[in-house]
Amino acid sequence: MGIKIGGGVKIPTTIGQYDLGIERKKIDFGRLPGAGTGGAQGASGPSDEEVLGGLIEDMYGRFAPEQYEYGARSAEDIRSSVAAWLRPNYDQAVLNRQEQTRAYKASLDADAIGRGMGSSTYVTDVKNRQQNAEARDIATLEADYGAALARYVSDGIENESDRAFEIEQFNAEQRQNAYELAYSAALQLFERYKKQPQSGSSGTSAVKATSRENCEAFLGMLSQEERSEIYGATTAAGQQYRAELLASVGEAGYVQLMDMFPSAP
Repeated sequence: MGIKIGGGVKIPTTIGQYDLGIERKKIDFGRLPGAGTGGAQGASGPSDEEVLGGLIEDMYGRFAPEQYEYGARSAEDIRSSVAAWLRPNYDQAVLNRQEQTRAYKASLDADAIGRGMGSSTYVTDVKNRQQNAEARDIATLEADYGAALARYVSDGIENESDRAFEIEQFNAEQRQNAYELAYSAALQLFERYKKQPQSGSSGTSAVKATSRENCEAFLGMLSQEERSEIYGATTAAGQQYRAELLASVGEAGYVQLMDMFPSAP
């Protein structure tokens, strides 16, 4: 006897009423002993805790949500972006102030010529005072620009940090929801596992292991009544096939096969 089936079998996409999808990215928690791996188990087999842990890990791998990443902008990128729209306003203000000085000087020269004063000391002094006032005003504009730029950059960095935190919080919530679904599904499988006869050290010898794909193909060819004979180990042939399944996929994997290929009620 032995399970010998050729050809591959598709990965299961549902369990219960949940759509699991395929090619989900699995998060590695570290494989627990006896949790759905191939090969024969020890004489005593895995503990209930190990079986349940393996089921939870496997179900989480199926429910694991897509994780999103937020590419937060750097401070330099934010500074460049803000300066691109903020700086032109201050440059225009500086040009306006300089034009005001030039217009004032031109008016002062015209008035001096009209009065026959020419380039007197008085006119020169007034022009210097106007030039100094312009310098002070421009310095004030530059200081205002620096303060506004720093404020906008600081706000931008804070906003980027908030967005990155929101994404990570969303990812954490999705992982928690997936774990709760996985835990619930694993408990259902574990309850079914506990209701089945447990393998012991006695029974047939020289049990041969095969691939999981062969196990799935083999069970898929059987009727529910025939699978019931294997799961319940009610006959010698059923006991032998059950032992081969356990040797091939382990206790946790066996429970998963029972869920994929149900038996008669």
